[in-house]
Amino acid sequence: MTPLPIFKYGVVFLSCLILWAGQAIGQVLEKKISITVKNVSLENTLQKISEASGVMFSYNPKTIPVSQLITIKAKNKSVQQLLDELSNKAGITYSLVENQVILKAAKKNEVTEVIPAKPRSWVISGTLRDKSNGEILIGANAYAKGSTMGSSTNAYGFYSLRLPEGSYRLAFSFVGYSPVEMDIDLKQDMQLSPDLEPAKMDIQAVEIKAEDEEAALQNGRLTIAKIQPRQLEQMPGIAGDIDIIKSLQAIPGIKSFGDGSALFYTRGGKSDQNLILVDEAPIYNPAHLFGFVSAIAPEAIKEISVYKGDAPAHLGGRLSSVIDIKTRDGSNKKFGFAGNLGLFVSDLAIEGPFARDRASWILAGRISNENWLFSNKLVNRSIKMNFFDINSKLNFKLNKNNRLFVSFFSGKDVFARASTVSGKTFGINWDNLLGTMRWNHIFNDKLFSNTTLYYSRYNYYLYVDKESGDYWKSSVVNAGFKTDFTWYLNASNTLRSGIEISPFRSDPGNINLSDISLLNYIKKTSRYKSATYSLYFSNEQTLGKKFKLNYGIRLPLWQNYGWERQFIFDENYNVVDTLRPEKNSVYSTFFRAEPRIVGSWVPGKHNILRLTYARSYQFIQLLNNSTSPFTSLEPWVPAGPNIKPQRSDLYALAYIHELKSAMYLFSAEGYFRDFRNTIDYCDHSNLLYNPLLEGELRFGRSWAYGIELLIRKAEGHFTGWLAYTYSRAYSKINGLNNGRTFAASFDTPHELSVNLNYDTYKRWVFTINWVYHTGSPISTPTSFYYYQGSLVPYYGEKNNDRLPDYHRLDLSILLRLSKPYRKYQHSLSLNIFNLYSHKNPFSVNVNKFIDSNGNFVVPTNASGDYEHIPTVISAAGIIPSINYKFRF
Repeated sequence: MTPLPIFKYGVVFLSCLILWAGQAIGQVLEKKISITVKNVSLENTLQKISEASGVMFSYNPKTIPVSQLITIKAKNKSVQQLLDELSNKAGITYSLVENQVILKAAKKNEVTEVIPAKPRSWVISGTLRDKSNGEILIGANAYAKGSTMGSSTNAYGFYSLRLPEGSYRLAFSFVGYSPVEMDIDLKQDMQLSPDLEPAKMDIQAVEIKAEDEEAALQNGRLTIAKIQPRQLEQMPGIAGDIDIIKSLQAIPGIKSFGDGSALFYTRGGKSDQNLILVDEAPIYNPAHLFGFVSAIAPEAIKEISVYKGDAPAHLGGRLSSVIDIKTRDGSNKKFGFAGNLGLFVSDLAIEGPFARDRASWILAGRISNENWLFSNKLVNRSIKMNFFDINSKLNFKLNKNNRLFVSFFSGKDVFARASTVSGKTFGINWDNLLGTMRWNHIFNDKLFSNTTLYYSRYNYYLYVDKESGDYWKSSVVNAGFKTDFTWYLNASNTLRSGIEISPFRSDPGNINLSDISLLNYIKKTSRYKSATYSLYFSNEQTLGKKFKLNYGIRLPLWQNYGWERQFIFDENYNVVDTLRPEKNSVYSTFFRAEPRIVGSWVPGKHNILRLTYARSYQFIQLLNNSTSPFTSLEPWVPAGPNIKPQRSDLYALAYIHELKSAMYLFSAEGYFRDFRNTIDYCDHSNLLYNPLLEGELRFGRSWAYGIELLIRKAEGHFTGWLAYTYSRAYSKINGLNNGRTFAASFDTPHELSVNLNYDTYKRWVFTINWVYHTGSPISTPTSFYYYQGSLVPYYGEKNNDRLPDYHRLDLSILLRLSKPYRKYQHSLSLNIFNLYSHKNPFSVNVNKFIDSNGNFVVPTNASGDYEHIPTVISAAGIIPSINYKFRF
């Protein structure tokens, strides 16, 4: 990195430190110390106070009695109290000038106290939990009513709030819970941990809302969209089960690929630029059944936080978004279970305490049921398609200041078909394994820390002969250590800093054969070994009654280590050299800085204006040029000598208005995002098994812009939302499309989502959901020519055409089978995906093969004189499902 950027970011970082220091100086006289001096000179007494508190004194030794003997015995007293005592004993006055305490001799009859007495301040801290099961509440508000002083709980339910001495009415609130209010007379530090009770309310629609005005400024992460489990239930997936990935479509700015795909795109970014975390561990393939079903059991989810490119400094590694999934801790109050029985997918979760109020556990699992669709009685073929996943978590309260969490996830998919001719079984498998151990510690009522160890592994297998063990495999292994500190400096500043170390290993794909002798004739694709080291700082700062800043910087260092040979390519993508670095030696290093800032202004009642800038870098990328949703082929490769780190600069302006009386919310947000070192692929690229994989890549620039509109109603019998997004995404890649700009494959300008929900508050709930978006860009032939007697298509500009527009209507009818006061709750639901069975194609093929019935067949490589006819492939038509859900 050149000196100029280092200097620029150094200035940014130094400015942040100055801001933090300025806030700390204002509290210097309130700092409490313990000191004992007996018959010690005033000069030495001041020196001891300075050493104990860090306060700097300035005085003229000729004007104050520096030799006067002083006796003081102070235990846990503030510096201001000690100075008051010295003033009376030594006849001096003091004042605060330029962050120093100036001492002068007191004049006759002069009042020694020259600093206006400030009310002493005290800290209120605690942990907020669900009263029914002991689950911690993330993002709950704790604030003094009638003021702008407040705080919100962190990812482990802890909050800290400093208030001046006095009487207050404290309020504790959280979406979906009845608020708790209490009157206090604050004269000392207090610990308050009231449990919040779930509100007596029925299932509500997905809420994407700002806080109410009184609590809005207490939440420094106003850019987060949060989705709760009860809100997820309003968006069943294709199989009638809750689908996490599909639920993200409710958030303007996030685009879904379409039916049968877990791919999604955020504000002009690619699908691999979304980071999905499960209890802080990254998951690399969050899908089952090629994307028809998400890979996390719904009953295990506590909360989903979505950052659309403006994540705080402690989260990084991707350009487009962070999907932060927190799983439930398990009830520490009582044993319970819940589940879902469906035609395609069934799941079950059980939970309970090890020791009441001190330790708990939860185990959630899911399994597919759809093999009946491929029974030999129904189809004349032998196909096996199934999946399973398991979530588990242990939660231990070691003491009032220490808590330990252990999380585990495992999931696997199998798709296999037995050949009736050879008897061999071929197909694909993929699996995920995640593990996390987290320890959080409360040092005092203002300082909180969390230390995390995590492990993530993803394997993909393409079987040629499963019985013989012949397969192609790609894999990713990612581990990490992270320690994070949160310092609640005062009611206006929350500082956060930490460090993360994350090793990374990747195998882009190699073949394994039972006949070892054949391996000598097969070229091996090089594997990668890398690591990233990140340091970050941030501050959530309230400025007066109307302004809030959330600013910080993340400093990642990426290094590649010697493991296997690496090829070096020239500007024409030809191999010019081969690196053979020593094992574990560093052969490539990147250091980057990621500043980010969010400014919020509350100009009036129920209005918020927000301005955002964020820079992000990405050092690993998925190489996949397929547009088909029916693939999990995912080779991940790091930045290195041939691949520069990708960069994103996001600028956004948002306006949020809430009509509190009618419970309507309107939001509008415009953005522009600039991407550098964007990756694309050469024409006819081969990524499946290619030792020269990096030579298939092409690089350039892309950019995206758009406006996102949302209006929703969140309370009453009738609820729902209307969301519209206009956005564009373009790329200009060296060596592609003759250097001209072209629309990205996920450039769908118009997107509309409508959700209407009617709850009778008795037995029935009716929901309809309609989605629409412009068809995705594709490349189609512009002409045809004959070559050796065959008609060959000619392609002109890249992405010169579009698929038909996508639209779909879903219907859900829920019948509650139990009264609200019963311990055993159960319901029956009918879900119809794609009610009017609209065929939404995901690809177009130009073919010329006709079967015996006169139908065009896709795909084909047959030759003939037939005219080329475009045909489309759709993922799904109408899919009905019936589900029985229960909870105890």
